[in-house]
Amino acid sequence: MEENYSWIYLLIFLIIPLARIVPRLLRRGSFNENISARPESPRGNFFQESSSSDNFQESSRREEFSTKNWPKEKIVLGLLMTNISKFEEIQKKGNLSTNNLDTILQDLEKRGLMKPVEKSGPFGKSIQLRITEKGAAEFRRM
Repeated sequence: MEENYSWIYLLIFLIIPLARIVPRLLRRGSFNENISARPESPRGNFFQESSSSDNFQESSRREEFSTKNWPKEKIVLGLLMTNISKFEEIQKKGNLSTNNLDTILQDLEKRGLMKPVEKSGPFGKSIQLRITEKGAAEFRRM
């Protein structure tokens, strides 16, 4: 008499989805004290050093390079220098309104600090924003 092992297939095909769903349900239910899920900020502790004096110096350097008081043009140029080339990404990362970002980009284009480049991809044409050499020099000067 042959034994029926079809329950193994059922078990295999249920374990994979359950392995993804159960941690989500536990996280949502705030039972996540000992769950090794993805951290909230994966690069949060990447640059921290172990000694406290170095941490103090690093935190003072972080305050020195704060973008809080930068002009909006410098923020946009900085984002363009980090190879962020889409309007929506710049708007999101720079926390700028559509009209405000549009006027900043038009001004940068008139001054020759930035140029739009039209690229054709599998989903049609898209416009990418590229910083020029003059724009990179202006960013460093600001």
